[in-house]
Amino acid sequence: MDAARARTLWRMLDGRDPAIAVMVLASTKVCALVTEMLWKCSLVNRHELCDAPEESNGPKRNQAPIKLAKEIFFSHIIEFLAPIFPRLCYLALTFAQPFLVRRAIDYISKPKTDGSKERGDGLIAAYALVYYGIAFVSSLYEQSAVRATTVVRADLSMRIYQQSLLLDRVVDTGDSSTTMMTADVERVQLGVRKIHDAWASFVSVAIGLWLIEAQLGLAALVTLGLIGGSLLLGGYWSGRASRFQKNWMAAIEKRLHKTVQVLKGIKSIKQMGAAPAIKTMLEDERQSEIKLSKRFRLQLIALVTLSFTSLTMLPALGLSVHNAVADKSSGRILTAQTAFQVMTLFNIVSSSIQDCTSHVMAIMVGLGSLQRIESFLNQHTWTDPRKSIRDDSISTDESSVGGTSEKKVLTDVAVKIQNVSAKWTEDGEAVIKDATFDVPAHGLTVIAGPTGSGKSTLLRVVLGDLAPSSGTVSVDDSQVAFCDQTPWIANISIRENIVGALPFYEERYRMALHACALDQDIEDLTDGDKHLCGLNGQSVSGGQKVRIALARAIYSKATLVLLDDCLVGLDTNTERHILGEIFAPRGLLSSAPTTTILATSSPRYLPFANYIILIDADGRVVRQGTYAEIAPHIEQLEHDVLQVSDRASTAREPRAQDSDELPNTAITNDIAFKKGANGDWAVYKWYFGVIGWMDFIVFLFLCLLFVIGVIFPQIWLGLWTEKSLQDQIDTLPSFYGVFFGVGSMAWVALFSACVWLFLRIAVRTAALFHHLILSTTLNARMDFFSQTDSGVTLNRFSQDLQITDMELPLAFVGATMNLLMLIAQCIVVTIQSHYAGFAILAIAVVIGFFHEFYLRTSRRLRVMDIEARSPVLSLLLESLDGLATVRAYGWAAWYLRRGIEVLERSQVPFHFLQSAQVTLNLSVDLFVATLALVVISIAVVQMNTSGGSLGLALFNIVGLGQSVKGVVFFWTSLEITLGAVARIRDFTQDTHSEHESDTKPPAEWPSRGEIHFSDVTLTHSTSLPPTISNLTLDIKPGSKMAICGRTGSGKSTLVNSLLGLVQVSSGLISIDDVDISTLAKDEVRSRFVVLPQESLILSVSIREYAKLFGISDEQEIIQGLKKTGLWQTIEQGGGLDMIASSDTFSHGERQLFAMTLACLKKGKIVLMDEPTSHVDNDIQTQLRQTVFDTFPDSTVLCVTHQVATIVEFDIVLVLDDGKIVEQGDPKELLRQPTSRFAQLYSAGEL
Repeated sequence: MDAARARTLWRMLDGRDPAIAVMVLASTKVCALVTEMLWKCSLVNRHELCDAPEESNGPKRNQAPIKLAKEIFFSHIIEFLAPIFPRLCYLALTFAQPFLVRRAIDYISKPKTDGSKERGDGLIAAYALVYYGIAFVSSLYEQSAVRATTVVRADLSMRIYQQSLLLDRVVDTGDSSTTMMTADVERVQLGVRKIHDAWASFVSVAIGLWLIEAQLGLAALVTLGLIGGSLLLGGYWSGRASRFQKNWMAAIEKRLHKTVQVLKGIKSIKQMGAAPAIKTMLEDERQSEIKLSKRFRLQLIALVTLSFTSLTMLPALGLSVHNAVADKSSGRILTAQTAFQVMTLFNIVSSSIQDCTSHVMAIMVGLGSLQRIESFLNQHTWTDPRKSIRDDSISTDESSVGGTSEKKVLTDVAVKIQNVSAKWTEDGEAVIKDATFDVPAHGLTVIAGPTGSGKSTLLRVVLGDLAPSSGTVSVDDSQVAFCDQTPWIANISIRENIVGALPFYEERYRMALHACALDQDIEDLTDGDKHLCGLNGQSVSGGQKVRIALARAIYSKATLVLLDDCLVGLDTNTERHILGEIFAPRGLLSSAPTTTILATSSPRYLPFANYIILIDADGRVVRQGTYAEIAPHIEQLEHDVLQVSDRASTAREPRAQDSDELPNTAITNDIAFKKGANGDWAVYKWYFGVIGWMDFIVFLFLCLLFVIGVIFPQIWLGLWTEKSLQDQIDTLPSFYGVFFGVGSMAWVALFSACVWLFLRIAVRTAALFHHLILSTTLNARMDFFSQTDSGVTLNRFSQDLQITDMELPLAFVGATMNLLMLIAQCIVVTIQSHYAGFAILAIAVVIGFFHEFYLRTSRRLRVMDIEARSPVLSLLLESLDGLATVRAYGWAAWYLRRGIEVLERSQVPFHFLQSAQVTLNLSVDLFVATLALVVISIAVVQMNTSGGSLGLALFNIVGLGQSVKGVVFFWTSLEITLGAVARIRDFTQDTHSEHESDTKPPAEWPSRGEIHFSDVTLTHSTSLPPTISNLTLDIKPGSKMAICGRTGSGKSTLVNSLLGLVQVSSGLISIDDVDISTLAKDEVRSRFVVLPQESLILSVSIREYAKLFGISDEQEIIQGLKKTGLWQTIEQGGGLDMIASSDTFSHGERQLFAMTLACLKKGKIVLMDEPTSHVDNDIQTQLRQTVFDTFPDSTVLCVTHQVATIVEFDIVLVLDDGKIVEQGDPKELLRQPTSRFAQLYSAGEL
């Protein structure tokens, strides 16, 4: 009301002073209102904070300001402020356009005089100055905005990665960082790009309304309500969109977390035949995600429809009210000058309102993502909970009585544990209970105990990775080396994995290689120690991973070395070599001033120990001392400890040819640039086929109705302004009908088109694209996972789907709408100015050539941009997997530098792509400027055009400029985003599937369990030599066969051939007289009971986990867990609703859990590949007996090296160099000194 009073007083000749007073009063009220809405807690001391939130908070405030936004702003204040000046210049030149339109129509409408030529030349010069000025200041502004966006993208990505290196893994495992690094950063950078457009849009609306009011008077105030309502609703829906977007991002994060787990355990998934169930699980997650995205899409539809309401309704409302008032009171006529100047202003205001809603939404969505990032950055970071043992030495020395110092005693202690209890969750049960012991400095200390006793947890406490819930841990503050139970191998070369951040010393490096028996392996590799290990060590064998990790610890020269059962997976010869080189009296660790702590459940390492600590199943230290002191008191482990000479050992290390890994195959980062980079119409055709041709035609028809509804009222207005006063009065009803009727049709058509696209087409394609990527990944052969970096595959599930979910639909609707609008405007301009048609054609050809050149570059840059994010994701996943190791070695700074390097490389294509778009926009603006200059020059020279026709042409030039920029921008965006579609298409078409048949076997197959190999040759890849050649073998139903042999003999390959994980070059494999090559592989695998060496862990409840393998009877599950001794742990964690994770189970307990589920499954064939390598001997015996009791009539094949296990089988099969050299009763063969089985045993290879 104050604004209205001030305006009225300004119009009065004697009302200037009162108007100033009213304006000052209104400004004071606005300041008071803004101050009341601000959050004021930061202005008072903490002890003075008000009790009631209303005293310090505004009506809409429920949280503190985003500190991260302030920090980002002030860190890059120059980049944020640089776009302001060019944006203001662009705003000023934009509002010069309606005045140029009025001047042009005035010039054409008036008779020619002596000064007409000069005024005409000046008019042409003004047009050139304004339109070419718009082109240059617009490009300057956009380039400044690109720079701000680029630095914010880099800043946030680096902060997320740095925080990931500082995470407290007990509080957060870092799974959300992957989503934040991709989806959230993308949304924040889009919000940053739109900041200056947002405030400029509000200013543009205000200026535009003021200028419209000057032309239409009170009629302009009527439109104020529509504009205000649009802005208020836009702000409200933007806020809702931000909240719904957070929920959507959380769902994406959950899906990606499970996808990462699936990619890591893909071999076990295939072995157990769980791929179809896993596929269903992930597709259910995707459907839940899509369901949440619909809420966000609804807000988006509302915002898009609302933003275009001003375009269709503002001119109708304003001009109708003006005409009604003029007709009844003053009798003013609506001239062409006024009509098209006002229409131009309405066009600018409508465009600004659209920008307001879209830009505010982008900013709100960006703020929502920024809040998620800030919450992640504000999480509790890891701090070393350990104390320095040197400090304890000093304090003990100072507190000694009678001058007797204990400092010397304490300096002989490397680790001091006092009353320590530890647990992985705050509300969980303690895994380690009240442990107290000292680890002597120098020498080997062994922490031994049964599976699940907490050995690894205790080692993590000593490492400082897990803070004790009570008690104190004191260690030497020197460098620590750590070898995890599952070796952590980075995606770098073997040498870089060993040397890490340390300087390279040739002699020390060679000593570490020799001590860990790696020198021969490196000689066998074509690229030696420069061989890339791949993500998670995919391109090296399991035993090589163990030895690389151990060599890393030796090379580090650390004074404290922590080994978490890391010698599992080595054959006896290799193990004996390593023990002699490292732990013998003259070994590298024994002879150095190094303290080594080894956690193990195997008793065979105890004689090497200088000190032994025994832990019982409840996590309590029960005995400690030297081996001589401990041996007589060992109870449960006494039998095993006294039989140290038993040659039973863990699984021998398979070479690459004996595993499903391909060490000599290069790791690829992505499919090479193909059609997705170069682009072709086949991608459009494939995409339209995906969305459905009928749906596309319906969408195109709705868009066409919208364009007609926008363009036709402009033509009608041009014709109507040419009428006389009486004709205008007589045709007012039709004027109202055309403007409101056709405008309403346009509004409804737009709403229907958005609903059709976002809630029908986009939703269906979102599910379909995920289905295609997931199916292709799960159906791929095993060599695909050896050759492809996991970061690349994960990028398909994150970046590609993110683009097709949102960027592609927005680009599609924008390109379609603007293209149809451009065609209509070109037709209008050509009709009104015939010569302009030739100019449009000529300039369009030039722009077409430029655009085609740009598209070739932008497509490639977009693909490069997508692929450049893969190394960033790979490094992030790699860092999270090995976070404990990175911290132990003090490599966080080194990894941070690596992160900066890969991030800088990823910034290059991104910045080039954005800059290329700026260049293209500049060319489009120059095209519009040239067209406007041609039209006005023709009008000035010919002087035979009516005012209405020229006004319609010039008005459409203003809109045509926006349409051309819209077409180019959205078409380019569509072409670029279709790069993701092309990547999906190429991935699905070029990735070889392992499924050669979809035939299902009979329901009861296999009913006997008879297996027959006939002259079979097996290989992992056509590029590698055969692992097994011309093998013939018959396995009778119900027999129990153990498979053994030297390293690389083909044991695992033989078992995996039944599962379809290796390629059969020749020969026949049949089960119950059915050739398995003619059957669907997933069906074959699902009929077997498989116990893989690497247990699969997914973040689902125990109940859901069991359902993945077809087990739904809860009582049956509980009874199975009780048999393996896991039920007590699971019951305390929440029963069957407990979420399984790597923190929930130890490595051995994971194998017990896998054994539980296997024993609950029915099958006539049981395949085991070292399934108990991480459990103690008692549990191994128990589980072996459980398998025999559960499957008495089933055929059992077990790859093992433990003699105690082999002798329990009916038959032992000895392989050597891919051939059968012996088979028979293992007990009988052991009695024959000349048998190969006995020779292997005597040589220590079993």
